[in-house]
Amino acid sequence: MKSMVRNLRHLTLMIVIIVATGVTTSSAPAPQNLPDPACVSTCAGLLYQCLLNHDKNDHACVSVYRHCIAQCGKH
Repeated sequence: MKSMVRNLRHLTLMIVIIVATGVTTSSAPAPQNLPDPACVSTCAGLLYQCLLNHDKNDHACVSVYRHCIAQCGKH
């Protein structure tokens, strides 16, 4: 009888874990305001062009890229 109760507890616990996992993943919000892929591609082109033209100043190029990506999200 004790083993049956123990098995029932384990089964109940497994069901609760499975249901809780399904509820938490299905209730996750969908990403919104994704930037246009063409705009992101343009920004990547600007980044690569900047990196090729400016050998030492990577921070300025990343700043230009971030600004461009921020503009993509506004359209």
